Amino acid sequence: MGEILELAESMWNGQTDTYASHPFGRPYGIERVAEGTWFYKGFANTIIRETDDGLIIVDPGAFRDAGIKFTAVRSVTPQRLNTAIFTHGHVDHCFGVSFFMEEARSKGWPMPRVIGHEAMPARFQPYRDTVGYNSIINSRQFQGGAREVSFPTDYYYPDITYENSLTISVGGVRVFLRHARGETDDHTWAYFPDIRLACPGDLIIWMVPNVGNPQKAQRYCRDGAVALREMAAFRPEILMPGHGWPIIGSDRVQLALDETATLLESLHDQTINLMNTGASLDTIIHTVKAPEELLRRPYLHAVYDEPEFIVRNIWRLYGGWYDGTPSHLKPSPERTQAEEIARLAGGAHKLAERATELATQGNFRLASHLADWAYLAAQNDSEVREAAAHVYVSRAQSETSTMAMGVFLARAREMEGKQSQTDVPGETVRTVLQMQDERGRKT
Repeated sequence: MGEILELAESMWNGQTDTYASHPFGRPYGIERVAEGTWFYKGFANTIIRETDDGLIIVDPGAFRDAGIKFTAVRSVTPQRLNTAIFTHGHVDHCFGVSFFMEEARSKGWPMPRVIGHEAMPARFQPYRDTVGYNSIINSRQFQGGAREVSFPTDYYYPDITYENSLTISVGGVRVFLRHARGETDDHTWAYFPDIRLACPGDLIIWMVPNVGNPQKAQRYCRDGAVALREMAAFRPEILMPGHGWPIIGSDRVQLALDETATLLESLHDQTINLMNTGASLDTIIHTVKAPEELLRRPYLHAVYDEPEFIVRNIWRLYGGWYDGTPSHLKPSPERTQAEEIARLAGGAHKLAERATELATQGNFRLASHLADWAYLAAQNDSEVREAAAHVYVSRAQSETSTMAMGVFLARAREMEGKQSQTDVPGETVRTVLQMQDERGRKT
């Protein structure tokens, strides 16, 4: 058993957890999981299966690590790539084929084919249209605004697409492909019946499922739960997720699939029930709670996405953008609101002082409102800016999820007037992943 599988066992048994070792984090590497089957643990994962007619690879690479994964594959098998399966069109999953194509050309091999859901091609043009926005939000999400993050503009489109399901056979190995909506609308999960291997893509990520991301396109909570239950009906023996570590053993796999689905179903049903009573979004997000016993499971910690964000996405799917508070329908500009609140409070310094007090007491939600108002009302006041930024740094330090940390750190950098990592050194220069890594080492 190698380092990846050993860590997977430690995770399951509670000897360590995802607060100490983030599912996106190291160690990275490739390990054999079954006969002719390898698992590459990276920021996102890759699954490699040998057949009598070449390799089947699920998610060959991200746009940043495709070459590294190609080299890793070649360290364990010389077989040509026959078929690549893209589980979805996110940029950490749908790259890497070009290295195998170049190899095929140089050696005179048949070109590999790529399979994905029919909704995948439509995903790529919006990415091209919003490349600047995606670069900004990924810098905010993963770096807290401390570094620029490039976003690709060229994509490899699937050669074969399908609507609901597809069964393929490569070199005597069958693979069932099923469409699902969850983190995306173009999701595919794969099942290899001969070794009872399920590849759920990002339907399982060793964290609260990523169906609530506040900065990205619509996600699908209930649909993700449906897909997990369909997967569980096959009784997989091995589960190789899109992020995190393999889960081996039918009972363990069933438990992970069932409890993840149950978490999503609970959030969905609570939200819909409250919407049907006419409750506002504000009421709903402060009322709906994920079952605590599920959040304690080693594969359901809120270290990337959060249940509260999932609730908002459920509202967005069914209820649109109006949140039920009339003043939010056609609001006054935020700066105008802040200036009026500062006048009522006796000045921006009063707001900043109270924000600091509340943050010291651990009331970061209310402290952040006051910090925003103080900053917007007196953006040229260095003392106000410093106090407001400190509130957000402190709040980021108190959070568990990558997404929340990123937004709060980026806001602190903005308040301090920092635009890149070359600016004046300060606490907010740390990236989100560095902060989570530091917390893990302390744990």
